[in-house]
Amino acid sequence: MSERTHLSAALNEFWLAWTFLTRLPALGKIQYSPEALNRSARFFPWVGLVLGLLQALAYSLTLSLFSNVWLAALFSVLSVVLLTGAFHEDGFADYCDSFGGQDRASRLKIMTDSRLGTFGVSGLFFVLALRVALIAALETELVLIVIVLTAGLSRWAAISLMLKTPYAKTEGKSKPLAESIDPPALLLAAAPLLPLLLFMELAMILALIVILALFIVGFSAQLRQRLGGFTGDALGAAQQISELLVYSCILAVSV
Repeated sequence: MSERTHLSAALNEFWLAWTFLTRLPALGKIQYSPEALNRSARFFPWVGLVLGLLQALAYSLTLSLFSNVWLAALFSVLSVVLLTGAFHEDGFADYCDSFGGQDRASRLKIMTDSRLGTFGVSGLFFVLALRVALIAALETELVLIVIVLTAGLSRWAAISLMLKTPYAKTEGKSKPLAESIDPPALLLAAAPLLPLLLFMELAMILALIVILALFIVGFSAQLRQRLGGFTGDALGAAQQISELLVYSCILAVSV
């Protein structure tokens, strides 16, 4: 396969990931295949970076209009929820609802139910509130780059779960885009994030590595124990939790 063909295939996979994660149309023609759809997971963090840029833009515009960091944080979170159709938030809420199940089968069944329960509503409220509060608390000179980095890094953390965690076979809307990922794909997924780390202090970078590594290992073990593996909803939950962890980690180190 020629270099041009490789580039064309990669671009096609990016637009597949784009249309899967957002409600925005692709700017290029998409050629669908199950194989391309599976490979497109490696571009989730790339899509996340674009969403992060749009979220940072919403933050800047709101701050310039109202000079209030709380309103800027609120509208930045609202913007990405609208752009993605609350895609990850929906997965997080369904995952929270699974705590009402008594065994693996009932938990998986609950996660495929389109209705939200008490756990889901409560979890969704707190995850959104915490995101707004953490963004509002960030230092002004860091906030825009942190928003962009977090959007990409949290999605990288989510897909990294597919490296060692088995897929919990289930039917319904919670079926993920891909069922596994390999190390080269994870490296490609992380590539655009590395330049952003140059804006971070060494202590922040080390803290992020430790916190996310512990989360990935711990969350993977929890998924194996509770569900027998990961689902699409679990990946959405991982992205939301990772986002909170990245914001919290950077905020704690920068204080």
